[in-house]
Amino acid sequence: MSATTPERTGPDRTGLAALRNACGLVARDGVPSVGCLFITGEDALDLLNRLTTNKLEELPEGQGSSTIVTNADGRVVDLLALAALDDGIWCLTSPGYAQTVIDWLDMFTFAEDITVEDRTSDTFHLTLAGPTAPSTVAAVSANVADISLDSIARVQIASVSVVVWHRLVGGAEGYEILGNLADREAVLAALVEVGAQLTSADAWETHRVLNGMPAMDSEFGLFNNPLEARLFGSISETKGCYTGQEVLARLQTYNKIQRRLMAVDLDAPVAPGTKLVSEDGKNAGHITSVTETPDGIKGLALVATKLAIDGAVLATDFPGATATLHEPAYALATEPADA
Repeated sequence: MSATTPERTGPDRTGLAALRNACGLVARDGVPSVGCLFITGEDALDLLNRLTTNKLEELPEGQGSSTIVTNADGRVVDLLALAALDDGIWCLTSPGYAQTVIDWLDMFTFAEDITVEDRTSDTFHLTLAGPTAPSTVAAVSANVADISLDSIARVQIASVSVVVWHRLVGGAEGYEILGNLADREAVLAALVEVGAQLTSADAWETHRVLNGMPAMDSEFGLFNNPLEARLFGSISETKGCYTGQEVLARLQTYNKIQRRLMAVDLDAPVAPGTKLVSEDGKNAGHITSVTETPDGIKGLALVATKLAIDGAVLATDFPGATATLHEPAYALATEPADA
């Protein structure tokens, strides 16, 4: 069997089934690639702590965390996944956003001891997800069983050293595997041999939407703040100042969050950007992501907060199409109960 990423010629039901019911294997180093940065220096954590939303004064070796880079207006520059090893910090950016994050950190770096290396082009990046992902990864590396959620470690797969990161990926539990690009095919083949199902980017996008995982440029970005995308699990309410903190604090304190991320069931294949309409004909938000599944058309939407009610049905500006709202699984799993 060839260990190459499959091209999609139609709905990838096999790949989606693997991600939902077994173990799907997705290459994240396509175009655009998830950014892979490696950050070193004595002041690295301090600078990241001052510029992002989560508490990062300490990030113990072997542990991971998510955090958000916001600008002075509280808008999202990017959502980052960080994990510390003995020689530095891995930082995963949104696809195509590696240079944006590098430039942002550089803009605020003066005398700090910090070096940011862009390793995107020479690092392979594979993701495994699905209920049998733990046993699949353990079949190629016994040490993986010791890697708890939100932890990272170096292990051997196919006789080469890789980094395995156990975290929520695509809105559900899974593993990120990073390594030298020259070792990609050997690691890929080893995972396929023990049962991982090669899965298309389209199936991964459907998996993300079904899990309610917001994505850059769809559910969040410079057009909104991270509170609307319900990224509360990446925002500390008790840390010190960071760029954009005052704006986010005011929004929360005075209940001024204008929109709320919701999952939607759709009865027509509408496009992202389709407007939601309230009973009195007013703008109630818009669809941000849409995917077709064996169980119908699903999506995500940013909905006016007062109308973002589980089970509510809203009209759209697409003739005859309605959207039934549901709570997104990722938000329920990561945000505080009172968010």
